[in-house]
Amino acid sequence: MSITKKISLLSFALLFGGLYAETKFEPIELTNEKIALTDEIVSKISKEHFYQKKNIKELDTQYVSKLLERLDPNKIYFTRAEVSEFEAQNIIDTSFDLSIGYKIINNYFLKLEIATQHQISVIQNGSFDFTGDELIDVFPDDNEWVDDISQLHEKWTAIAKNDLLSLMLSKENVDHQENLIKRYKRRLRSISQRNEEDVYSIAINSITNLFDPHSSYLSPKSAEDFDMQMSLKLEGIGALLGTEDDYPQIVKLIKGGPAEKSGKIEQEDLIISVRQIEEEEPVDVIGWRIDEVVQLIRGPSGSQLELELASKDLLGGEHKFVILEREEVKLEEQAAQSKIITAPIDDREIKLGIINLPAFYVDFNGWRNRDPDFRSSSKDIEKILAEFNEQNVDALLLDLRGNSGGSLYEANRLTGLFVAAGATVQVKESTGYVRPWGDGRAIQAWKKPLAVLVDRYSASASEILAGAIQDYERGIIIGDQTFGKGTVQKLDSLSAGQIKITESKFYRVSGESTQRKGIVPDIFLPTYTSRDDFGEEALETALPWDVIRPIRHKKYGIDEEALEAIKISFNQREAVDPNLTYISSFRKTLEDEQDIKFLSLNIEKRKLEKEAREAKYLGLENARRKSLELEIFESYEDLLEYRKDLDEVIDIQNDLLLNEASKITAEYAIQSQQLKSIYG
Repeated sequence: MSITKKISLLSFALLFGGLYAETKFEPIELTNEKIALTDEIVSKISKEHFYQKKNIKELDTQYVSKLLERLDPNKIYFTRAEVSEFEAQNIIDTSFDLSIGYKIINNYFLKLEIATQHQISVIQNGSFDFTGDELIDVFPDDNEWVDDISQLHEKWTAIAKNDLLSLMLSKENVDHQENLIKRYKRRLRSISQRNEEDVYSIAINSITNLFDPHSSYLSPKSAEDFDMQMSLKLEGIGALLGTEDDYPQIVKLIKGGPAEKSGKIEQEDLIISVRQIEEEEPVDVIGWRIDEVVQLIRGPSGSQLELELASKDLLGGEHKFVILEREEVKLEEQAAQSKIITAPIDDREIKLGIINLPAFYVDFNGWRNRDPDFRSSSKDIEKILAEFNEQNVDALLLDLRGNSGGSLYEANRLTGLFVAAGATVQVKESTGYVRPWGDGRAIQAWKKPLAVLVDRYSASASEILAGAIQDYERGIIIGDQTFGKGTVQKLDSLSAGQIKITESKFYRVSGESTQRKGIVPDIFLPTYTSRDDFGEEALETALPWDVIRPIRHKKYGIDEEALEAIKISFNQREAVDPNLTYISSFRKTLEDEQDIKFLSLNIEKRKLEKEAREAKYLGLENARRKSLELEIFESYEDLLEYRKDLDEVIDIQNDLLLNEASKITAEYAIQSQQLKSIYG
């Protein structure tokens, strides 16, 4: 055991009266290989990042605070004095010195291990009273560093008590204390398994992320996983995972994958445990290494597993258990899907074509090998549009909700199907050189009214297409303000691993950047969740929004009178339509819950809160259904069961936002036709 560790352990033992067993985490030392790799990364990102002019010396004052925020966002592991000591040290002299980063990270894992030992001791020796008026602070945004270790001790105890109460509310007929102790012991095991690559990745990415949120170092293992994700062939549940504090987190649901099709799993959900169906006991994965969680979840197609999940915003509330059957998530299952519906508007019926596009995909190998049958989103949609034209479809609604992007080549090709040949986007490089991108040979495949449906999760390539449609005045944009990712990354190899560097920015043909602001729709639909804490603008080091010179482009001329008429119609409907008022009420209810600062540690109060919450959501749904003369649900469980069986991608009845967007698109088609007949 190192001298540094012995001193640290002695200090903690004195502070806590020798309550804890000797820790197993061995502090990781910065090796010469990692020092050389750091020089390589810093040199590369300094020269090739979009903002070359950024003064790298200025990062010195930011590094420690950002690293602490990354490791201990809830301020439950370090004291004010420790933080002050860390912040007094510099990491930049003639080059970046990650020693201070390693020191902070090593101290964090040591603290986490001691905190976990404390929680095990509390659970083993404590007899908790869940009948009093005790509260736990669950709103960390206004937390401050505490003054001494005894205050940390109180926080760790309260967290352990809340963890136990959450288990008691979620699981029956099990030994809750034993289960929680097992969870904590697995966390200890995970801490002891941390290696040099783990510590280095945290330390170096706390530097790369100071340039912008999307520049990062990928270890050799992470690079392998990244390549696998980009191949779009994953045997598992169809979800990308990350971490939130000690919890594995659902970062993204892949369209068409088992997790997304279940209808029960939300982006940002936290994974508590994983159980293979053939085994009785679940495996608690809190505190696990993310690569270990991924390996536990991956498996052969056809096999089943059960996930125990908790909402990120309601971690102290009830958990949900979801059984999934693993599949190979293929390109086919993420391909564009279409449907033709009849939309009645007043005394007219509009034949409306709907296309759902979850990603901008292309089989690059087939394209490079000149395979005439290679698969791509633009080719698939071109076929759908030909079919719509044959079926005399009156208008098109393109659904890009949840589409976080993909191939820039495909974004250009797809835009060309609606606006013909021309630029679709401008790309500005770090040198200042701007070049237009587009499809010079594009032939307009759809000439009738067009609407594009977007949401906060529509990003990158989705924003390129939606922005071009808006700038060309080719159609209307409906939904919510998009994510706002207007940067381009390149992936370069290093002596070990790879680095992803933001090298350029996207700009619309109008000259406006999509960065931070995204695409602002022509007609805003109500949303289920707030946009304030999600999107590029919520990322602290995101590059700024700016404008460059516009480039000449054709304008088809939006029917402003038609657009104004449907805005008036929508505004009137928004105040009284059961679906739209339901969405607004749902959002208000959810926001009220997320603003809660304290949770009760009284079990009866928590049960009543859970029942009240379920009754509230059931009441909202039944009020909507009653207004529409639909069958109401007898219980909250009946509602969950009903939603479980919903797996149709284009579902006009149950997808309330799609339902409203189809009405708006149909109205736009009618108004456009009326104006054409008047002004001919």
